[in-house]
Order: sequence, then C-alpha cells, then structure tokens
Amino acid sequence: MKRNIVAVGVLLFFSAVLFSCSESSDNNPEKDLSLEQSLKEKTASLSTAVNEITSSKGFEIVTMNDPTTKTGVEGEDDTRFSASITLDDVKGVYEYSPAIPAATTETKVGYWMMNMFSKTGESEEFIVKLPKEKAGNPWKLYMTEDTDSTLVNDFVITTTEYNYSFSMDEDFQFNNLVNSAITVEGEDAGELYMNWNITANQNFNYESKFSFPDDYSVGVEFKMGDNIQYAYNLKNGEDVLFKEEMEFAKGDSVNQASYEYKLAVGVIEIVKNSNSDSYVVYRDGTMEEGAVIEVINNNGSSTEADFAFCRKGLDLKITFADESVVVLSELLGQDTLDKMAEIFSSMYDMYFVNHVVNKVAHEAHYMNQAGS
Repeated sequence: MKRNIVAVGVLLFFSAVLFSCSESSDNNPEKDLSLEQSLKEKTASLSTAVNEITSSKGFEIVTMNDPTTKTGVEGEDDTRFSASITLDDVKGVYEYSPAIPAATTETKVGYWMMNMFSKTGESEEFIVKLPKEKAGNPWKLYMTEDTDSTLVNDFVITTTEYNYSFSMDEDFQFNNLVNSAITVEGEDAGELYMNWNITANQNFNYESKFSFPDDYSVGVEFKMGDNIQYAYNLKNGEDVLFKEEMEFAKGDSVNQASYEYKLAVGVIEIVKNSNSDSYVVYRDGTMEEGAVIEVINNNGSSTEADFAFCRKGLDLKITFADESVVVLSELLGQDTLDKMAEIFSSMYDMYFVNHVVNKVAHEAHYMNQAGS
C-alpha cells in the first residue's frame, strides 16, 4: 500500500513538471521560431499596426500639412509680437464664431489681428471648439467662406499644458509646450504632446508623441548639443513594435568621436557602434549568432533623416545563419514603409500645433489682453 502511494506521488510530480514545461512553451511559442521566422512575425505585427494607425482620425491630425507649401512651418503666426504665452494666459473655452468675421483685436504693440473665436466659458484648461472642416484645413481657419455659417464646432481640443515663449534679449531662447486631447464628432481621436526647447547656448531639444485611442502611439525625440541624438518609436501600450535610435558623440582633444545605432522590431534588436566592426543582433536581450547585417541604399546625406530606416534613409540586408537573405524594407512592405516615413516626418513638423493650437492661443492671448 505504501509502495503504491509513493508511485502515485512520483507520477503526480512528473505530471506537474511536464504540465509546467508545456505551459511555459505555450506561453512563449516564439522560442521555437528561428530568427528569420521571428523577424517576419514581428514585421507583420508592425505592418498591421501601421495600417490601423493610418485608417484613424488621429493619423489625419498627425500628418496634416498645407498643400500649397512644402512644409508646415512657414509664417509662425505673428509670434514676433509675443514674448510669452502660458496656460494661465489662454485658459477658458473658445468657440469658432463665423458670425463675426470682421471683428479685430488690437494688441498691446499696436498690431491688429482678425478674431474668428469668441470666449464662451471659463475653464482651468485651454479648450478650443471649431469645425472639423476648419481644423482639417487650417490654412482656411482665418479665411471666410459662404458655407461657414452652416458649420458645426465638432472638433474639440482640450489643452492641459501650454507654453509659447521666446527671448531675444541677449541669446535666442525658445520653448513651445503643448499637451492636448482631441475629440472629433464626440469621439476620441487621440492625445498629442510636443515639447520644443532651444536654450541660450543653442542646445536643441524636441520631443513629440501622439497616442491613439486603441493604445498605439508614435513618438519622436531629437537632441542637439554636445551630442546629437534622435529616436523614433511606435508602440502598442508599453510593447515596442518599432524603435530606431542614433547617438553621435562629438570628439575633442581627449575623446574620439563615437556613435551608436539601434533598430528594434519587436524583441529583435540590431545594434552597431563605433567600437564594433559589425552589427550585432539580439532577440529578447540574448545575442543571436550567425546573422550578418549589411547597410544598403544609404542616401548618404547630412540630415538625420538620411540615417534612419523609418524615414527611408537606409535599408538593411540580413543574411541568416542558414544563408537565407531578407531585405528589411521588402519584408515590411513598401506601402508600410512609406506610411511610417510620412508619420515620423510629420511628427517632426507638427503642422497641427503650429497652425491650429498656437494660432488660436495667440488670438485668445491678445483677446484677453485687450479685455484686461
């Protein structure tokens, strides 16, 4: 009897071990994939994410641009007349009012500007309500049209952080901070964050992020000072679907110039720095042996975009241990890469911030100054 009990106990123990191993394997099916299979799976997930992003209302906001100009940064909308605009200066509710197209406000420096918005309420936030037709075509924001009276203020921007300031007293300094949530026709379109800063010593820091309602987000960072850094990312929640980073460290009489480049698709990361002769591939933090990386189609220009895969500045050819070969752009698909390039290029420009949020903030600021 005792022998039977022991046998049953041993059987139960090994059954538990086997079940645990099986469960572990089921929870991590990727461990049985080759590096090439894993990369194909991750690029497929990335393509799906990009397609879903580009079909969203948030994508239209991120990639907004003036079709009559090459970029969206021309004419900084009378910024030369203001030294500082903070959230306290513009807090309140402002609605597009096409019934008063001829109204103007005189600023404290004697500049007259057209008013297209009226303050309709108090708030600790900066809330702007305007028609989606005007928000989507901001070059028409201060242009009156016959159909304006039929438009509905169904595009709402709720800004919880705002600053626009510059100083030219001794050294040029600049800051533009925007943190806004956007709804279109009552539906969440996403959240936008941008922080652009130029210090007195001309160090440049830029960060922007757009979070979509379905947990996807895209982000860009660029820094220029003693070092030059740029980074692009596309995430699903906290999971990285794509990331590309480059850092250049300037050399001096003591230290040599150096660089480090990283590109990640899911858990697969490709790394190269000035101390290594070749690219190294990691999967989930563990180095993969046998893969050879070659940079191809490098434009070789001087801008940071030309050193980024996601902005079509370079491409990577990967030869795996079994001698099979893939080109990363072909694996991802040209259409997906074109969309990624459009997204990340637009995140640098932030036309929507420059020509909608900042423009209305200036009007609100001058309106409040005139009324004080």
